[in-house]
Amino acid sequence: MNDETKQLIEAYKSEGDANQENQEWGPARIAYEKALEEFDRIESEDDYELVTADDKVLKQQIETALATVNGRLAQAHRDWGVSALKAKEYERAVEEFEEAINLSAEDDVAFLEEVKKLLDRAKLKNRDHELHEELTPFVERGDDFRKAGNFAEAILEYQEALKGIAGLPPEHRFVSYLHAALKECRRHLIKPYLNRIHRAIHAGKAAHAGTLLKRAMLLLDDKDMVYRAFLTLIKESIAAKVPPEAEDGEEVEAPETWAKAIRDYEEALDLYSSFTMNDPLSPVYSGVNVFEDKFVSARRNLANLYKGRADRFRDQSQIEKAIRNYKEALKLYPRSDKLFHDTFREMKKLRAQIGQPSLAAK
Repeated sequence: MNDETKQLIEAYKSEGDANQENQEWGPARIAYEKALEEFDRIESEDDYELVTADDKVLKQQIETALATVNGRLAQAHRDWGVSALKAKEYERAVEEFEEAINLSAEDDVAFLEEVKKLLDRAKLKNRDHELHEELTPFVERGDDFRKAGNFAEAILEYQEALKGIAGLPPEHRFVSYLHAALKECRRHLIKPYLNRIHRAIHAGKAAHAGTLLKRAMLLLDDKDMVYRAFLTLIKESIAAKVPPEAEDGEEVEAPETWAKAIRDYEEALDLYSSFTMNDPLSPVYSGVNVFEDKFVSARRNLANLYKGRADRFRDQSQIEKAIRNYKEALKLYPRSDKLFHDTFREMKKLRAQIGQPSLAAK
C-alpha cells in the first residue's frame, strides 16, 4: 500500500472515530465504509500492492469500529421503529425494524429475536391498515344501506368486502364484523317471510307457507345456527300440516285443469287459424278476426299454468325444470303482456344461478 492510499484510509478512520465519539452513528458508518472500500480497491487491482502487518491491524480496527457503529445504529432503528409503531405509522415501522435486523450482528441473538417479533407485529398492523383502506368504501356503503333499511344492497357491498379478505382467519376482527353485518341483513330480509308464513299457517294454507319457507331458507346465512334451528322447527311444523302428496308434487292443479286448458287452446287456435274475411258467419264490415279474443284468453290461461308450475319448481330449487316451463310460458304470452316480461326476468335469474351468464345477459 502506498503512502497516499494509507493516508486516505487513516483520514477516513479519523473522521469515523470523531463522529462515533459525537454519537453521530450514520456519518461514522459512512466514513468507516469508505476506508474499507479503499482496502477492497487495493486488493482487487491487478498489480496488487502488498498489505503490511500494520495495514492489516488498521483494517481490523476499522472493521471493529464499524461493527460497534452498526450495533448502535441497529438499536436506534429499533427505537425509531417502536416510535413509529406507537404513532400507527406501520409502513415506516416495518422499514425501521428491517434495517435494524440488517445492521445487527449475527451473534446478537437476543436483539434479533426482539426485533423480529416487533417486525412481525408491525407487518400485521400494516397489512390490516392497508386492508382497512381497501375495505372502507365497501363497508361504509354497506353500513349506509343497512341503516337505510336497504338490506339487499348492503349484502352486496359486504360480500364485495369479504372477497378482499378471503385469506384472513375467521376470528379476525374484519371477518367477524362483516359476517355479523351480513347475518343481521339476512335476518332482516327473512323476517317479512316469517310474518307471511305465520299468516299462511293460521289461514290453513300450509302448502303456501312451505313455499315461503323455502324462499326464506335461501336467504339464510350459512353460519346463522340460531335462525337455521328456528326455521327448521317451522319446517317440521308445516310438514305436519301438508299432505305428503301435495308437498313436493309437480302439479297443484288437477290433471283435468291442464287437459281443459290445452283443449281450449287447441280449439281456439283452430278457429283463429281457419278464419277468413269471406267467412259467411262473420259480419261483412268486420276487419278483425272474431276469434282473436277467445284465442288470446285460452293462450294466456295455458301460459299461466306453465308459469305457475315453473314458479313451484323454482321454489323447490329445481332450476332446470323451472326454466323449461318458463320457456313454454314465454311461447304463449304476448310480448306486450306484463307477464311475459315477469316470466323472462325470472328465467334470467335462474340461468344466472346455474352459471350461464351469457344466457342471462340476453
